[in-house]
Amino acid sequence: MPSDVLTNLGLAQATVATLGSLMIIGLGFLHRPSRSALLWSLAFVLAMSSTWVSVTGGIMNDETIRRAGLGLMLGAPALIWSGFRARRGAPAFSWVGAVQAVTTAAVFVLVDEISAYGLAFRLAFLGSSVFAGLTVWELRRAADRLERLALPLTVVSSAFVALGIGTLVSGLAAPTTLGDLALPRVLNGLGMLIFLVCATVSLLYFTSVSPSGRRAASSWPHFIVTASDRLARARRAREESWAVLTVRLDDPAQLRSAAGESGWLRLVSQFEALVADTFPAEADLGREVRGRVVVVVSRPDSVLREHVRTLLRQITELDVSSCIDIQLSASIGWVPAETADYDLAALIVDADAAAGEATRQGGDRWERVRP
Repeated sequence: MPSDVLTNLGLAQATVATLGSLMIIGLGFLHRPSRSALLWSLAFVLAMSSTWVSVTGGIMNDETIRRAGLGLMLGAPALIWSGFRARRGAPAFSWVGAVQAVTTAAVFVLVDEISAYGLAFRLAFLGSSVFAGLTVWELRRAADRLERLALPLTVVSSAFVALGIGTLVSGLAAPTTLGDLALPRVLNGLGMLIFLVCATVSLLYFTSVSPSGRRAASSWPHFIVTASDRLARARRAREESWAVLTVRLDDPAQLRSAAGESGWLRLVSQFEALVADTFPAEADLGREVRGRVVVVVSRPDSVLREHVRTLLRQITELDVSSCIDIQLSASIGWVPAETADYDLAALIVDADAAAGEATRQGGDRWERVRP
């Protein structure tokens, strides 16, 4: 197989991995920080850096550097699997991806004999495909597994498993060709390229919804535009069932200090998912700062009151023992839209003030502004 073909394929992988990293970090993690989004971002950063290392080794005709980069890249699927475990609140085992990447790279560098390296390559690729298979299992457990944007990662992970098994079986079936990796390299390179593209599409979707399949809080600019438009139309129609609520965790500074940054991100993710699950699907959710969600919703007072009570109770019942030893609670400020003539900015100010009053009264309660 001509070396320029492998080099071009490596460049394509590096380019896709770089673009995927920018998208997962910029459009996913930075907009909606969570532990799962962080692990997925790390997976793409690992894939990006390792492919550039491998390409550099190929250009320099340095087999050691090329093998090291190739070995590091095979740890990325394990980090994607860890992200899905973190998303459903299970232990992430994020160290597995790092251990696999370092171990595989070390084995690739240290093994010199052609047949031994061929066997190590096939076994390592199969080991990486095992985590692709585990990712499929995690996807089947997710509430949003049937969403169309979840399909690309499901399909490509299943194909990854089949390719890993086929690569090993073909080598064992013809031991004399065990060290001939020309075709496996091309197939595995193409497979990793397709895997990165499909993973980017699906993971951007998963960072935008809560683990239950409901959407997460929107980015603040998008929320302002959407919610303002809804309230303007409600004002013209004189609909009196609209309200703006501020839901915020009590003592966020203390929580962040006690839980640490990663624990704080996990708490915020659980909190936002609970808010999204409690309010109706058509409610608009926006988050300007972590630990505070603004809700714009249309519901009769009696129904909305029940939503608020349910949310406060469920927040105190959240199991956060793995992060902190403090029980979570929240304060809610509730303002009917007609109070400020359906002006979103004024309503948010009033809702924040009401939530602040609820906090001053001890938290774990709601305060409603009378029209």
